[in-house]
Order: sequence, then C-alpha cells, then structure tokens
Amino acid sequence: MTGDSTVSRDSRNRNKLTRGPVRFIQAPLWYGSERPGAELGPEAIVTEISEGLRWDERVDVRDRIQPNLVLTVPPVPNARGLRHRRDLTFLDPIASLSRDIADAVESSIRADELPVTIGGDHAVAIGSIQGAARACERLGVLWIDTHPDVNTPSTSFSGHIHGMPMAVATGLAAAELPDISNLAGRVPAVRPEDVCYLGIRDIDMAERRVLRDHRIWTRTMEEWSDDGIAGGLGLALDHLAAQGVDAVHVSFDLDVLDPTVFPACGTTYPGGLTMREASQVVRLLGAWDGPIRSLDWVEFYPNMDDTTGNSLKIAGHLLLTALGERMRIP
Repeated sequence: MTGDSTVSRDSRNRNKLTRGPVRFIQAPLWYGSERPGAELGPEAIVTEISEGLRWDERVDVRDRIQPNLVLTVPPVPNARGLRHRRDLTFLDPIASLSRDIADAVESSIRADELPVTIGGDHAVAIGSIQGAARACERLGVLWIDTHPDVNTPSTSFSGHIHGMPMAVATGLAAAELPDISNLAGRVPAVRPEDVCYLGIRDIDMAERRVLRDHRIWTRTMEEWSDDGIAGGLGLALDHLAAQGVDAVHVSFDLDVLDPTVFPACGTTYPGGLTMREASQVVRLLGAWDGPIRSLDWVEFYPNMDDTTGNSLKIAGHLLLTALGERMRIP
C-alpha cells in the first residue's frame, strides 16, 4: 500500500506516543522464534490494558485507543514438528504476515494514528518497519532489545527469523531474502546510520562485525548503564535527530528487561533493565519532541509467566506508561 502521504508535515513531526489516536495491531506470531507461546502475547496484553486501572484520571489512554486490528498468521501443518531445522521453513507465512503488518502500519500512520504492533515474536518488526518507512522520507529506528537481530540466514546460528528483522530493514539480507527486504518499495528501508541500538548484550560474532563494519550507533547494556539510563537514551535520540530523519520507529523487545524481573521471554539473558529503569525509558520517550510515529511491543510469552502473572502486569503497565499514563496523586 503506497501513495502520497495524507499526514501533514506539522503532524508528522510530533511525537505520537502520548497524544492522538492509537491503533493496536495484534500480530500473533511464533514462527519467527520457533518457540510456541508468543502467539498468545498480543491478546493477553490487550486484555490486560483494557481491564487495567486508571492511574491518573486526567490521562486515560483507553480514550485514545481505536478498534484493534487482529491479523491472521497463515497456518503451517505440523508446525511444531518443523522447528529448528535452519531451512527457513516458516518464511512464507512470515512474509505473508509481514505484508499485512506493513499495510496496516502505513495505513495507521497516514490516518494520523500511532500504530502499535503487538507481538508475537520480533519477526513482526519486518513488516512494521517497512510499513513505517513507506509513510515517510527517511525513517530512523530505535531498537531497544537484548539482541541486535541483524543476522542473515547464512550467519544465523539458529536460523530463526526473529533474529533477522534489522538485517532485512537495512538491506543486509536483501540477497538472501529479497521479497521481504523490498516491502517498503526501496532497499534499504532504513539506512544503517539511521539505526540506534540500546541495551544489547547477547550478540553473535557475525552481528558484532556488522555493527562495527557499518558503524551502527550502539550502546550495549553495560555502556548504557555507564552513560546513565536517561543520558544514554538522550544520546541515541540526539543521534537520530542529527541524522535528519523525519520519523522514528521504536521497537521495544520485552527481553531487554532482566529475566529476574521479566522471565516470560523466549530468549532471556542476564543483566537487563529493571522495572523502574524501563519505566524511565518509556516516559522519556514520551517526553521527547522528536517524531516518534510507530511502536513495536514484542516477545511476551504468557506460557512462561510465573504463577503471579507479574510479567503480564509489567508488559501492560509499561505499554500504558509509554502511551502516557502516569502514577500521580491528584
């Protein structure tokens, strides 16, 4: 879905996280991680938000939320028996879903909404980034995650496609994954210099080479901690602003939280954000005066939550916080 933008320049330059209509795009995908459970995440998070408490009567995100769009993932017969083969078994259904996500994200942005793609695993970002790229001239990506997800089929140890969306977005996987690399109508959809990584700490050797050779702006979790959470985020946003991007897509993988805080992820790694740090990050994002136009919220596995359901509460709480809810005493 392409065409002239219907979003005014003034509107496009506003941060949409905490103002204006919001469209949840539920993308119940687990084929990218090849670990069942992520497909349960979108419905659980949306239900948690709809049933959540109103923290501040002056700001109710629910008043901004438009009817949800629930996408369908094409079924794969005997999918559970086809996992971990490293042969891109699930590429076709992921490509089909990616096209639907790209169309939905582009349409939402052009309608002056904030599209929030709720995964599912992080392969949903293949479509959301390309849809966001269609609706602007130059897209920046802020990738907040334990993993860079910049592998290609030939460099990935696992072969799991949820480790490839940034390689797709930046054109590095175009030779091996040409169809999904061109969903934006151009390759790359995002220039490597317009990407910022925050929080990465589980990094393959091939990914290290990509980050180094392409000089992609990166703060590992240790570096981010040393910068200070607010300071490191500020450096990333300053970089995107200096690049002259006219829209920013934020991709937030919940596994950036420490697994002692948020265990319900498929690929956990120690040393992540605390709940308070993550809350600070999304609040600062909402306060930024730059052009955040789209958001991913991914990698929650309800079947891996503890008996208290704390991971679900955190996933819902942080998303509401990102959208402007605040805990205040009147």
